[in-house]
Amino acid sequence: MRNDLHGIIYTLSSEPALRELVEHRNSASIPFGGRYRLIDFALSAMVNAGVRDVGVIMEKDYQSLLDHLSNGADWGLARRTGGLRLLPPFGLKEAHSGNFNGCMEALRSVSSYIRDIPQENVVLCAADWVGNIDLGKAVDVHMRTGADITAVCSEGYGPFPHHRLVPDGDGYARTLLFSEGGPGPGLFSREIYILKRDFLLELMDYCSDAVHNHFHRDALAHYLAGGGKIAVYEHNQYARRITSVRDYYDASLELFQPKMLAELFPSDGLPIRTKERAEVSTYYGEQAKVSGSLVADGCYIEGELENCILFRGVHVAKGAKLKNCIIMQDTVIQADAKLNSVIADKDCVITEGCFLSGTDRLPIVVPKGETV
Repeated sequence: MRNDLHGIIYTLSSEPALRELVEHRNSASIPFGGRYRLIDFALSAMVNAGVRDVGVIMEKDYQSLLDHLSNGADWGLARRTGGLRLLPPFGLKEAHSGNFNGCMEALRSVSSYIRDIPQENVVLCAADWVGNIDLGKAVDVHMRTGADITAVCSEGYGPFPHHRLVPDGDGYARTLLFSEGGPGPGLFSREIYILKRDFLLELMDYCSDAVHNHFHRDALAHYLAGGGKIAVYEHNQYARRITSVRDYYDASLELFQPKMLAELFPSDGLPIRTKERAEVSTYYGEQAKVSGSLVADGCYIEGELENCILFRGVHVAKGAKLKNCIIMQDTVIQADAKLNSVIADKDCVITEGCFLSGTDRLPIVVPKGETV
């Protein structure tokens, strides 16, 4: 346990490109990999680094997030003092609708919580990514350098607008490039920062006085313009932000690549924790054919699966054939249905003989609870 760290995870507005996946939930609670939610990766990274006090700032559509996190017991965060704190989005009058205009506004909505944090340092991160990031090493860099702020970065870039930090030869970045759309100089920011608590409060006070709402464009730009510098920890194993249906689909199917799977779930490395749910073993019928697929407990498989991911409680009837599909919890695929490149959300029913075919670039998404 590290007594000098406090975690804050913010689960802000879901990207519109996630479409049906966020009609009934925040992006942080999107199911992934047959048993996880996206927030599991951020929360596990903190727990693995020894962080034992974590606050989760929530925005609208957070009921599924509440159900998943509960009291934090599955992450070892259920305690009388400290542990997991769920922070609803109504701390500011201007955010009464459950929406924030930026990260700094979200932080200001819980300013009394942050001012009462007893630890000297805060780990601040989003919850819309998949990866197994060793935050302990990033914290070591932060402590060793004594920096006000340390950023977790990586080589490469995202296909979406992103921020890039350009380190100098001394390992500090004094230049921040905003909303880059492709490759460029510097390192891709993973949106994970370790800050001294008092420094974070200074940034919050500045943004409050100046009526600014954004962490990068306002707070960090102001800090760097005044001669500040950001220590950089470079993480170059697998990690990916999920900002669109295409991102989600690609990241899911990347689990079939041995290298990606080994980096995300190393057999002798840092575990990814999630909510436990006891289920009976999956049943495979005599005519079932399954190849290259991830199938959770509690499923009933009588049809054919190829390169598919099935969550708990999925039923695939006889004659049904699925290829390159992601089928979420308790969905039923009836007899002789044919699905290719389909994402079916929870509690869906794909009726007998139904034919659905998307593509790798444009998978079909069946919304939660729909019958097709």
